[in-house]
Amino acid sequence: MRLVRLQSQQIHELQTRLSKVEKQPNIHPNKTSMKVASKAPAHPYHHTLQAGPVEPVKFSGDETTSFQKNNVTYPLKPAPPGTYAAVSDIPNNASPVMGVTSQIPSNSSTTSIGGLVLKWGQGLPTFATPDDAYSFKVRGRVLADYGATFGSRYRDLNVSRTIMRAARLGVEGHARQLSWVFEADFADNKPEVMSAFMMWSQKVQKKTLDFALGNIFNERGFDGSTGSAQTVFLDRDLVANTILPARGWYGVGGMFKAVGKDWHVAAQISGDNVNSANATTNVRDNLTYMARAHYIPWRGKNSLIHLGLWGFYEDVKPAANFSQRLRLLARTNDAFSMQLGPVVPISNSLAGGVELFGIWKSSWILFEYGARHLQFRDTLPVTSQENISDLGKSGTIQALSAQAGLFLTGETPNYFARTGMWSSPRLLHPVIDGGWGAWELSGRWDWANSSRIPSGAEAWTATLGLNWYLLSFARLTLNYTRAQVTNKSGNYIGNNSGNSIGLRSGITF
Repeated sequence: MRLVRLQSQQIHELQTRLSKVEKQPNIHPNKTSMKVASKAPAHPYHHTLQAGPVEPVKFSGDETTSFQKNNVTYPLKPAPPGTYAAVSDIPNNASPVMGVTSQIPSNSSTTSIGGLVLKWGQGLPTFATPDDAYSFKVRGRVLADYGATFGSRYRDLNVSRTIMRAARLGVEGHARQLSWVFEADFADNKPEVMSAFMMWSQKVQKKTLDFALGNIFNERGFDGSTGSAQTVFLDRDLVANTILPARGWYGVGGMFKAVGKDWHVAAQISGDNVNSANATTNVRDNLTYMARAHYIPWRGKNSLIHLGLWGFYEDVKPAANFSQRLRLLARTNDAFSMQLGPVVPISNSLAGGVELFGIWKSSWILFEYGARHLQFRDTLPVTSQENISDLGKSGTIQALSAQAGLFLTGETPNYFARTGMWSSPRLLHPVIDGGWGAWELSGRWDWANSSRIPSGAEAWTATLGLNWYLLSFARLTLNYTRAQVTNKSGNYIGNNSGNSIGLRSGITF
C-alpha cells in the first residue's frame, strides 16, 4: 500500500507540472521576426528559421508610388504620358539607378529564396533584397534582321540579306546609390565591349545627381540617345547617324547628369571607344566634349511637350583621310549609302542640334535637326598628295528628320521623361495574358546634305513602319523605305534610288 501511495503522489506531481507548462502562452514566429530563447530548446529540429526584420532603404525625398502599394493587373488603363507607369523598363543604355527602377510598376511574379527576391519580369530573374537596396541581373538583347533591296539602277545593290543587328549579353546591378553595367556584343562573330561603366547617384534637394565613369553611350539627340532595341524603326534617323563624332557612339570617360522633375542636363568628356585601335597603338585619343538638355514645358493628363538641345566639340587626332558612309536602307545593305569623302583629315568639328517632341493620347510626333561644321587640317600627316587642294578648307553637314506614330491599341507612347528618350512600352493586352499585344503604326522622312564639303553628297529617305509588341520586351518590326541619293565619290557616283523591305524580330531581357 505504501508503494501505491508513493506512485500516486509522483503521478500527481507530474500532472501539476504539466498543467503549468500548458498554461504558458505559445510563441509563434512570424514572417518578419523571430524570438530567440535564452536557453537552447531540447529539440531544435522542430524549429525553422524565418527572415529577419526588413529596414526599408530609399533615397531622401523618394515616396512610394501607388503602383508599389497595389498589385498591378492587366489590362491596364493608358497612363499619363511621361509617367513611370507609361513605360515598362529603363532605357537600354541606362543603369538601374536606385529610386528609379522601383518606381516603374511591374506585374512580374516574384519568388523568395533565402532572403532574396527573384523578380521574373523579362524572362530572366532580377535578384534583389526585399528593400531593393541591392540588385543583380543578367541582361541582353537579340535583334535579327532581314532586308531586301530592289529598284536600284545598280544591279549589285539589289540584294537580300540577313544580319544579326545585336547579340548582346551582360550584367547590371546596384548597391544602394552605386549602379553598374557591363555588356558585350557578339553580332559580328567577335566580342565588342559596349556599355561598361559605374554610376553614383545622389539626391540633393529633390534632384538627382549622377556621376558615371567608363565606356558610356552618347547623349546626343532624341533618337541618337536611344538604344538600338527601343528605337521605333529598324535604324535611327539620319540626324543621329550623320551628326556623329569621329569616335563613334561610345567613348571612355566621365559623364555628369542633373535630373529634375521636368528636365535633365548631361555633360560628357570622353576619349575613344574602348574597342578603338588605340589599345594597340601609341596614338592619342579623339577628345570629345558633349552636352545635352531637355525640358518639358507642358505635361497634362493626355499630352506632353518636350524640348531638347544638344551639341559637341571634338579635337580630332591626326589620321588618314576622312570619310563617312551613311546607310540609307537600314543595316542589311551597307553599300546603298550616302558617301562623304574621302577628303583630307579633319582637325576639329563643332556640332549641335534641336529636338521637338509631343504626345497626344496614343499618338506622338518628333522633329530633329542637327548640323556639324568640319575644319580640315592644313597639313598632311602622311606623304600622300591626294586631295591636297582641300587642305585648310571647312564645310558643314546638315540633317533633318520628321517622324510620327500612333498606337492603334491605345497604349501611351513609351517616352522616358527622366532623360528624354525612348524606352520600352507598357502593354495593355500582352499576348502572354491572352491579349493581342500592342500595334504601332509610324512614318518618318529624313534628309541629309553634305554638299558644302569636298566630295559631299545629298540624300533623303521616307519610311513606313509597323511594330507588333507581343510583350513589352519582345516585338516584330516591319519597315518599307524609299531612298534617293546623289554621291560625288565612292563606287556609285551620281543619282540613285531604291526601295527596301525590312523585318526584325527582337527581344530584350
